[in-house]
Amino acid sequence: MEKQTPSMSIKSYFAGSVELAIQQAREELGTDAMLITSRRASPESRHLGAYEVVFGVAAARPERTGFQQASLNAQSQDLSAELQVVRSQLEDIKRALQLSGGRLNGSAPSEIDDLFRELAAADLDENVSRTIAEEASTIWRESPATQRSPAGSDLLRALALESIRKRLQFAPQFGRTDQEATRIVVFAGPPGAGKTTTLTKIAIQECLAQRLPVRILSVDMQRVAAHEKLRTFAGILGIAFTAANTMQEFIGAVDEYRNKNLLLIDTPGFSTNDLEDARDLSGFLGRLAPKELHLVLPASMKRLDLVHCVQQFADFKPDYLLFTKLDETASFGGAVSLALEIGKPLSFFATGQSIPEDLEPASSERLLDCLFSLDRVKASSAA
Repeated sequence: MEKQTPSMSIKSYFAGSVELAIQQAREELGTDAMLITSRRASPESRHLGAYEVVFGVAAARPERTGFQQASLNAQSQDLSAELQVVRSQLEDIKRALQLSGGRLNGSAPSEIDDLFRELAAADLDENVSRTIAEEASTIWRESPATQRSPAGSDLLRALALESIRKRLQFAPQFGRTDQEATRIVVFAGPPGAGKTTTLTKIAIQECLAQRLPVRILSVDMQRVAAHEKLRTFAGILGIAFTAANTMQEFIGAVDEYRNKNLLLIDTPGFSTNDLEDARDLSGFLGRLAPKELHLVLPASMKRLDLVHCVQQFADFKPDYLLFTKLDETASFGGAVSLALEIGKPLSFFATGQSIPEDLEPASSERLLDCLFSLDRVKASSAA
């Protein structure tokens, strides 16, 4: 793919790797050709190769005299200035080649590529994985040589964990300091996520333990019997409880109790087929202020399923992510990736079915503890 400018011929070469594309360009254009840039191939040209490198070479011209030669000299000066800018960026290009090419000047496969593949294998989004790997590698390359070898891979993983840790956000401590403030806490999420059990744990740990006046409000417009589990829990705990079977009952209950109690609101587990029924509820909750809404999601879900749930509950405008069923998965990569992708703070982790014990404030240590399936990561992180 070639195009002409007044002073230079610019041509793109495509291949499965940056190094192969550069080799092809050198063979055709010679050593005088200048590497302008390298990048991943665009979707429409990816069939030509995974990577594109762009080279420039001085275009051949007939001899000119007089005014034409003066014009050519001016163009050459402009080109020289442009090339100076390009040369100043070559070091950045070389660094990008180290990250994306996998091999540079015949070197061994990059530990950076290995790190990217490990992050992706842990169910992190590809873009998130690449960003974390690049940041870790930048710090790694700038570290003293004595720290880079022979434990470079371990150091890279520890730096990746630290990069993720800095990006994660967490909700403030649940217990309020202003006893007079109105507070409404809503729990929403897909069926089977564990909203009711988690709400009960929070009612005990965060409300009863701090002697906060609390009322549980359960709303379900389709299943009348859906309130019974939570009604039973509330009765055992001695917590005030109200069930609402229609939107009118729910709105009336909120208006009645919002200034008297800390309201914990349990909502139905809406599936994809229930989105129409969810609109009235999400619309009312959107107008309700002040409030905080926790989107309750199982940590055992794959990342793409978690992303689908977030899209499904977008109208609820969640403030926090609350992950349950941490005891049912060996890796929390999907949960980590979702938190980084949508930038929502994490509030609580539910780690089992025991009430109220299996609940803890969200922390990076719990999420990152088994992100890599390697024991040496813990030692590197602690070092």
